[in-house]
Amino acid sequence: MNAALPSAMWLPFAARVLRARSDRGLSRAELARSVGVSDDELREVERAHRRPARSLVARVETALGSEHQLMEAWAITLQAEAFPNDFADLCELGVHAAHLWEHQPVAIPTFLRVPEYSRAVIKPRLGHLGDEEVELMVEDEMEHRAAMIAPGGPTLRVVLNESVLRRPQGGVGVLNAQRSFLADLVDAEIVTIAMIPEATPDHPGLGEAFRLMEFADRPSMVYAFGARGGELTSEPEQVAGCTMVRDAIEEVGVELTSDSELLTARNSDR
Repeated sequence: MNAALPSAMWLPFAARVLRARSDRGLSRAELARSVGVSDDELREVERAHRRPARSLVARVETALGSEHQLMEAWAITLQAEAFPNDFADLCELGVHAAHLWEHQPVAIPTFLRVPEYSRAVIKPRLGHLGDEEVELMVEDEMEHRAAMIAPGGPTLRVVLNESVLRRPQGGVGVLNAQRSFLADLVDAEIVTIAMIPEATPDHPGLGEAFRLMEFADRPSMVYAFGARGGELTSEPEQVAGCTMVRDAIEEVGVELTSDSELLTARNSDR
């Protein structure tokens, strides 16, 4: 690993710059000339191989007419790198991982949900929201799902408690649709799923859900989910500790195939 590289938190910002340039139909060489840097320097920014200076981001913003979006993203990323627990854009960061492993003891991960299941999780948890606000959150989850399972996305591995795949959240019809979708993803080799049986006497994952993200050329990162926001870290000791918990969870997990009963069973209201 090249220790001089910025942290993985700069990957989403780099993608924003590349996307903004592409949307304007400019080549990298054209944009580099207009902002007064070399093509190689701009390439390093678009690959997250360097932290761009504020002045460069301002010139790129002016050239692309992105209305302060890049400058805002740059400031957020700087803050996030200094105080990673406050980094909110976990979804975009996950898309840039090479491998993503997640343990969820209560619900299906957001990036594997069908819309009906998302709605059934969001509405009871955030009962103060109106229907329109709920639908916007569901749409956001579906956009995130599309990015995560698209070709070129991270290798996905999920371990669930057995109860997650048996609980009829939103009703049996929602559960049936969610099981079918997961079976299709497993069959297409988009994700691999294991479950921890309810009868497991020594369950190593009874704490909060967490996600381990491994990157091609950056240190790994862990996100520990919480009821009121989570904690993101790349601190080596914490990552190593979570990796040990992951390994223990995997030891008691039972691999699911697209033909597994937990994914093929279709419950009835009767």
